[in-house]
Amino acid sequence: MGCCIKSNKFNKISVIKTSGGVNIFTSTTDIHQIYTFGKIMGNGVFGKVMMAKMKSNDEKLFAIKVIDKIKIKGKETQLSNEIYFLQKLDHPNIVKFYEVYQNNLNYYICMEYCGGGELVKRFPQNQNSLTEGQCQKIAFKILSAMAYMHEQGIIHRDIKPENILYSSKDLNSEPKIIDFGMAIKLDEEQSKIRMNCVGTPLYVAPEVIDGQYSDKCDIWSFGIMLFYLLCGYPPFYAGNQKDLFNNIQNQELIFDRRHWNLMSKEVKTLLKRILCKNPLVRPTAKELLKDQWFNISLEGAENKKNLRRSKTKATISMQIAPNDYFEDCRSIYQILKKYKNGAKFKKEVMKVLINLMNERDLELVKRLFQKIDEDNSGTITYCELQKAFLKEGSIVSQEEIKSLMMAIGFENENETEDCSSIKSYQSLVIKYSDFLLACIDEKKVLTKDKLFSLFKYFDTQNMNFITKENIQEVFARHGKSLTDTKINEMIFEIDPNHDYKITFDEFCQMMSTDIVTQFIEIKEGMNEKQTCTSSNIQKETKLIQFE
Repeated sequence: MGCCIKSNKFNKISVIKTSGGVNIFTSTTDIHQIYTFGKIMGNGVFGKVMMAKMKSNDEKLFAIKVIDKIKIKGKETQLSNEIYFLQKLDHPNIVKFYEVYQNNLNYYICMEYCGGGELVKRFPQNQNSLTEGQCQKIAFKILSAMAYMHEQGIIHRDIKPENILYSSKDLNSEPKIIDFGMAIKLDEEQSKIRMNCVGTPLYVAPEVIDGQYSDKCDIWSFGIMLFYLLCGYPPFYAGNQKDLFNNIQNQELIFDRRHWNLMSKEVKTLLKRILCKNPLVRPTAKELLKDQWFNISLEGAENKKNLRRSKTKATISMQIAPNDYFEDCRSIYQILKKYKNGAKFKKEVMKVLINLMNERDLELVKRLFQKIDEDNSGTITYCELQKAFLKEGSIVSQEEIKSLMMAIGFENENETEDCSSIKSYQSLVIKYSDFLLACIDEKKVLTKDKLFSLFKYFDTQNMNFITKENIQEVFARHGKSLTDTKINEMIFEIDPNHDYKITFDEFCQMMSTDIVTQFIEIKEGMNEKQTCTSSNIQKETKLIQFE
């Protein structure tokens, strides 16, 4: 299916369609009014990736993929599919999508900046591999992301070290799967259809070469990557693609004693399971997360003699004290209970706030999420939340757990099921971003400057009030759309005089439920800020320094 582009000049909104006919909304606002661009981070077939900062918030870096419309002509659905998948996927180990813009020359996809670089850059100096302990930690997190992705029916089709980036240079930063340009959504019927052989030759699965495959092709690619990270060379290679593909399909997996003698038997057993040439026998990502290898501690082990058994997974610290971050809270229950499902528009504003926060500011909340998400599915289920409450000694009824999940913004995996029955509680899950939203300490993060910045983010026409058109445009930047009725409901909920314009006072009132804000002080400073002309703003943004 081709890429259909429609535009709404007044609202500065354009629509492109995915191969499945899903509308992806984009903003036609001049992106250079919103972001200041820095250095080029990389080049690709269709364009480049550039570092950028928001003009209204120079504390956070973004990575913006700039795609040339001429170069991508005829393949626009590949772009719209990538945006769709990035929108849908919400996991701590998958790169985060923020906004999408377009003009006559380019498409712009604004994403999470991963300053830690590629996975292979983590190799110690003068070495071409990682320790088994390091690989165990990385493998567990990437498999967790893959299990979540496959649960959504999405196949990446290009898992390799170059497509794993670290969020920062910190040693404990998160690895992230990037580049969903080749990803597809596969259902049972499509899996029976012959498909093109895609991916990076060294990492393609035997069945991909034959043109009929499922999400198991990602498992194979992951196995090749893990093998390479452990010993510094791939298990199958050749001087040309024909011989390489022949080796992938027919050659046995060999562990050279020179490189593998000091590796644990568990990791070799795991690799044999993963690099099974029959995809029907090859395990799923979810099954692999339960493999014995992840139940041995390899921390600091230099050789096999140093291995020691551990009942706790070495990849995730389970000793996380919530009150390290939440000074006035003693438990997970108290943290979540404080969250109130207020105005619909406030929730959208808070989502923007989270996007503008630095990774380090959310680190403890992310670790808390991982602590509760025991099956590493990338979501928190009713049972997991109930178990977390019991572990900390919080006595919470089934009804209250259900109410908490509904307030946070649950997803019901079985939409036809009635959530009022006890049985249906098992199908409630909390998404990663919604959990972050529920745990944010508003007293700390909603400063007067943040309130003003958030207001101006939605005041896209700089009119000192927010209209329906402004909200529609901001949603388009995020690749989404809401009906006029839903947006009107949002505004009506917080607009006491019902003129369908949200003033700064009304905005602050909405955001200040449960927190003390100095409205008068903010308002006095607002007039001074509003007098800045666009030329002054441009002069100021030139001073922004990039790392």
